[in-house]
Amino acid sequence: MIRLLDLNTFFGDKNVADIKGQLCRDFVDWSTGTPNENNRRSGIPPRAGKVSDQTARRRLEDLRAAVRRYHGEHTLDVLPKITLPEKVEGRQRWLTRNEAARLLSAALGYVWDAQRESWKRTPAGVLLRRERWIINRRRPAARFILVGLYSARREETIRRTQWVPTTTHPWMNLDAMVYQGRGAEERRTKKRRPPAKIANRLRPHLVRWRKIDGRRSAELRATGLLDPGEEIRFVINRMHDGQPLAGKIRSAWDGILEDAGLGDDVVRHSLRHTAATWLMQQGTDRWQAAGWLGMTVEQLEQTYGHHHPDFQGEAAEAFGGRR
Repeated sequence: MIRLLDLNTFFGDKNVADIKGQLCRDFVDWSTGTPNENNRRSGIPPRAGKVSDQTARRRLEDLRAAVRRYHGEHTLDVLPKITLPEKVEGRQRWLTRNEAARLLSAALGYVWDAQRESWKRTPAGVLLRRERWIINRRRPAARFILVGLYSARREETIRRTQWVPTTTHPWMNLDAMVYQGRGAEERRTKKRRPPAKIANRLRPHLVRWRKIDGRRSAELRATGLLDPGEEIRFVINRMHDGQPLAGKIRSAWDGILEDAGLGDDVVRHSLRHTAATWLMQQGTDRWQAAGWLGMTVEQLEQTYGHHHPDFQGEAAEAFGGRR
C-alpha cells in the first residue's frame, strides 16, 4: 500500500507521456530526500521520511509493471521507458554458529557482554536474564529464528505458516515431516516455495511447540479468547491470545540484536543466507540444496557456491604438479 501511495503522490497528476528518464530521476531524489530543483519548482511536497534508492527502484518497478499491464490491455502508441537507479547487490550477511547461538539466546532473554565475550552474570554469578515480560514478548521471535535458520524460508512465509493442513497458507506436515511452503490455491510467484523435508534439528522443536500450542488452545478456549472448537493455527503466534502476528518482527528483533552483541547488518533475511551458507559449508549436494532452498542450481552456485569445500578445487590444483 505504501508503494502505491508513493507512486500516486508523485505521479498521480501526470500522463503516461510525461514519464521520461528525468522524471524517474526526480522521483528517486524525492524518495531519498535529495534536493532537486525540478521538484522544488513543481511544488511537490517533501516525502514524509526518506527511503533508499533501492526502495525507490522497487517503486519504479511497480510503475513499470502497471504501465506494461495497461499497454497489454489497451495498446499505447508509445511505451515509455522507466529509468531505474543502478541495482546494487543485496546483502549476503550470514551468521556463524556462535553468532546464531547468541541470537537465539538473546531471544530467550540472555545478554551478551561484548567486552568479556561471554554472557553477563549477576553479582552472585548467576546468568543475567531480562524481565519475564520481555522474554514473553520475544518468544515468537525465538520461534522465528529457529524456523528461519533450519528452513531457510523467508519471513513472510514463516509468519503465515500454520499447523493444520490448508490450501491457502504454508503449513507444517508433522506426520511426513515436510514443510509445505505454499498452499495449493496460492498463486505461484518468482519466489519459489516448494515442499521441503523438515531439517532434523528443527523437528523436535516443532513437535514440542505443537504440544504447547495444543495446551494453550484449551486454556484460551476456557477464557473465551478462542471460540469453542477453535485452536491456535499459526506456528508463530502472539503469546497472550494465540493469534498471528499483526506485522513484521521489528522492535523485538532490534532488542535481540542489541542483547546478542550483533550489528544492524544482521537482518531477518540473514537467517535464509545463513541456512544456505551452512548447507554449502557442509558440502551438501548442490542439486539437493537448491531444491530444498527453492532456487535453481545456477542461483545457488552464483550466490553461495564459493562456500562449498569443492569450490573451484580442480582448477586451483591444476598447477600443482611439475610438467
